[in-house]
Amino acid sequence: MKKILALFLVFIAFFAKAQTPGDNFDVTHYEIHINEIDFTNHTLQAQTIVTLTTLSATNAIELELKTLTVSAVTSTDATISNFSQTGDVLTINLASSLAANATASFTITYGGNTFNESWGGIMWTNGYVCNMGVGFESIPHNLGKCWFPCVDNFTDKATYNVYVTVPNDLTAVCGGNLEGTTDNGDGTKTVHYNVPQEIATYHISFVAGDYVEWTDTYTGMERDIPITVYVKPNQAGMVQGTFVNVKDIANFFENNFGPYPFNRIGYSITSVGCMEHIDNIGITSGVLTGNTSQEEYVAHEMSHMWFGNKVTCATAEQMWLNEGFAQFCGVFYRSGIYGESDFQQAMSTKINSITKWCKNESNWIPLNNVPQTMTYDNNAVYNRGAVVVNTMMNYIGRETFLEGMRSYLNTYNYSAATSEQLRDALTNATGIDMNGFFDTYVFTAGLPHYGVDLINVTPNGNQYDATVRMTYQHVGPEHVGQNNRVEVTFIDNGGQMQTTLVNWDGSEANQNVTLDINPIAAFADYYNHFLDAKIDKNLTTTTTANLGVEQQLTITVSSVTDSVMLRGEEHFVAPDNNPNIPGLTLSTRHYWNVLRLDFGEANVSGKFTFSNNANMDGDIIQTENDSAVLLYRANINDTWHTIPYTQQGNWKLGIFTVNDVPTGQYTIGAIDKTQLGMGENILDTKKMILTPNPTNNFVKISTKTENSEILIINSLGQTINSFPICGNDATISVENFPAGIYYVNLLDEKKNIISTEKLVKK
Repeated sequence: MKKILALFLVFIAFFAKAQTPGDNFDVTHYEIHINEIDFTNHTLQAQTIVTLTTLSATNAIELELKTLTVSAVTSTDATISNFSQTGDVLTINLASSLAANATASFTITYGGNTFNESWGGIMWTNGYVCNMGVGFESIPHNLGKCWFPCVDNFTDKATYNVYVTVPNDLTAVCGGNLEGTTDNGDGTKTVHYNVPQEIATYHISFVAGDYVEWTDTYTGMERDIPITVYVKPNQAGMVQGTFVNVKDIANFFENNFGPYPFNRIGYSITSVGCMEHIDNIGITSGVLTGNTSQEEYVAHEMSHMWFGNKVTCATAEQMWLNEGFAQFCGVFYRSGIYGESDFQQAMSTKINSITKWCKNESNWIPLNNVPQTMTYDNNAVYNRGAVVVNTMMNYIGRETFLEGMRSYLNTYNYSAATSEQLRDALTNATGIDMNGFFDTYVFTAGLPHYGVDLINVTPNGNQYDATVRMTYQHVGPEHVGQNNRVEVTFIDNGGQMQTTLVNWDGSEANQNVTLDINPIAAFADYYNHFLDAKIDKNLTTTTTANLGVEQQLTITVSSVTDSVMLRGEEHFVAPDNNPNIPGLTLSTRHYWNVLRLDFGEANVSGKFTFSNNANMDGDIIQTENDSAVLLYRANINDTWHTIPYTQQGNWKLGIFTVNDVPTGQYTIGAIDKTQLGMGENILDTKKMILTPNPTNNFVKISTKTENSEILIINSLGQTINSFPICGNDATISVENFPAGIYYVNLLDEKKNIISTEKLVKK
């Protein structure tokens, strides 16, 4: 019986002990004393008082402390039997259990050599020391444990008092309010900083060394906020120019996200990089340029006071909630300082970069729950998070988005949140169901593609009713988007534009829109506000110019009498409506859209590049038996067919040049020579002859087929005329056609386009 009782007591003691630091208690306050800093041997001597509240009855307290050695643990609130250190864990065993909801403080004395990695931990450089709260190599990343015993995660938040002792000729700076400085009478002084807000362990900080201070005051929404910048003496002259806009940046963030949430706007130079410590942001010397060339880092780190510090991601795998929003803010602030156009241009560049990154199969990972080896990846988290936030803003609408974000920040203030909680907070605050957006952009790898086709337009008084076909495809894992929302821009033949937000569910839907203009074309996300699977460029020019879209499409204006308006798009998904011609395979990876509006006369050509590179056309061009062709269609009502072009290169790499490139869609096809036979050409463009050409009154159309049909379209892709041919030829009048370029399509009895010829009306 005694043995059974003994085993039972061991069993109880084992399960009363914390399984992970912080599991059975909540730290409410840290009082950290850095009593001695040895700049030569890189050691600290310190004492920390940890105050906690138990969540359940416990007879052991576990804290994290890395490389530093504990010499004593005392408490007036609990009886300590012993303590031990194993790895990064300090275990304090109690002689008698603390009851649930008990408050206790433990004083821990420790010291020794500090931990650091290439970026993270306690960093020592030429008489300066600072802590960087996380490490890129360490997993988990949190490194508060490098200088004080703590519960070192994203969710256990506490208030702080920090005391740092340094020689009188040096300066120590911490997060929080400076409560006072004590002259110790021995050539040293001790500074005392207080942080009244609850923050995570990686957000508290100290720096020490030969610093000079630059100060100012920002008049905030609710109070005057001190501004402090601590730099090395030889850097003092560069502070004013670097931080010239710091007040305007703070004002921009307050107006958009709410009052500044901490005690001061503070920055201190570090030896290795930037870190969002509250009130004491670490910045690398490279940011101090004396001008605004590195200002995005000033803005990025300040925005962390809201995103990351006021509300912290619950786990490292959801770091986009911290870094994605801060990276977005590092561009968004430009709209308030330098204007909306500047912001849109900078964000568009970032969107295009991430579009190219996301379409690569090796990068198909969700934004949420990234592996901890990629927590701080510049593309996977920072920039992708930024463009997803920008997309979210345009999905909701800017003002509604900002209202929703303020609600989220207030709901989870000084605590932690998950991606799901952000989703639900935005849904509740805005009334817009965000489940579809988060499923597509946050929880699913790859990226979406939004397609739009203008089906028909009907006059409606002084307005026009347009029907558009919206499509959804996904680059990456199989996914069909719901609650899809994207801006659609309509353009008339005078270049006027009107934009509206279109909503639909699933892979395809027809939507009706009433417009003030008579559209000839429609484009999804014309202004590049959304992350989607395409790259686009716009150009309106009165002189010769080139419009390059990636490396595969170049539109060249070689002459123009008035002006020409151009848009080029490369879509990284398969074109639809495959012509199903035996031996012909269409690209499964990309197609182009081209818009051309001539005002006056212009010579405009297009060059379309193909390659058997795996990232381009290697899906359909794999051997020398695969012969590349350029296919074209004017619009959704048209059928894919050839268009007159010249070709350079070989089967592996080449360029198709279209001399008078018309509005429409283009894609690469491949003809399998082995299937068709070497002498067979299924896309023979000489099945039809036009004479005279050019012409100003009539044209004779001679064909090699009987009982066919003719379809004539203009350079805008609009159908001008269609009629059957009873025999092999027909003569028609074009006297009433406006001067310009037209395309005559020959259709067989199944309505397939089997030949296309260009017609010039003088």
